[in-house]
Amino acid sequence: MQSTAAREPLTVAHDDSAQDDLLAAVDLPSIEAPPRRAPSLETGVVRGMASGLLVELGGGPTIARRAKSCLVAPDAGDRVLCAKDGDQVFVLAVLEGEAGATTRIVAEGDLKVQATGRLGLGAGDQIEISAAREVGLFAGKLQIRAQAAAAAIEELGLVGRSLEAHLQKAVVVAERMEVRADRLVQRAKQAFRFIEALEQVRAGVFDLRAEGLAAVRGENTIVAARTLAKLDGEQVKIG
Repeated sequence: MQSTAAREPLTVAHDDSAQDDLLAAVDLPSIEAPPRRAPSLETGVVRGMASGLLVELGGGPTIARRAKSCLVAPDAGDRVLCAKDGDQVFVLAVLEGEAGATTRIVAEGDLKVQATGRLGLGAGDQIEISAAREVGLFAGKLQIRAQAAAAAIEELGLVGRSLEAHLQKAVVVAERMEVRADRLVQRAKQAFRFIEALEQVRAGVFDLRAEGLAAVRGENTIVAARTLAKLDGEQVKIG
């Protein structure tokens, strides 16, 4: 016959304080995150531009990106100021480049220059404006002053309410010219027309007047009228 004490389950007591004392006795090294290096500035030289900017810094060649505020595009051989922020390197400014080289202002995407007052654009030699698609000028008043101007335009469309031009000399050379107007008035002290082949005038009413002499001359001259042909003068000479 088994005793009651033998049938009771064996209970083992766990002492959490003993486990904490054991862990405290073991000297484990503390695990800390590596400190983040503060951003630093460094100068370098651009060595290549094949896939991004390859800048030669103190630690060797490094791929860098041009900062948004750095509008001057660096070229190979330029000395630049870089900012190192972790694994990223940004070109902040172009310090110096090759003497006489062209300085290019390049922006990714759209670029808008705006001033609350006047905006002036000047150059000692030449100003060029080029666009692959369109150039637009919008202003309340447009003024253009130049000693000489040349324009080469394949197609020109001009829409306006009035046009006034003061010229000392105007020369127009065209293969074909058409003028359409409800009313056309020409005033000149002297007018000369030289037509090599044919000139035709078709009008509802044709009135030709001369204060002095009116002469019509030709190898063959024909005056024809459907209803009435009249010659009137103090003297009429034929032949």
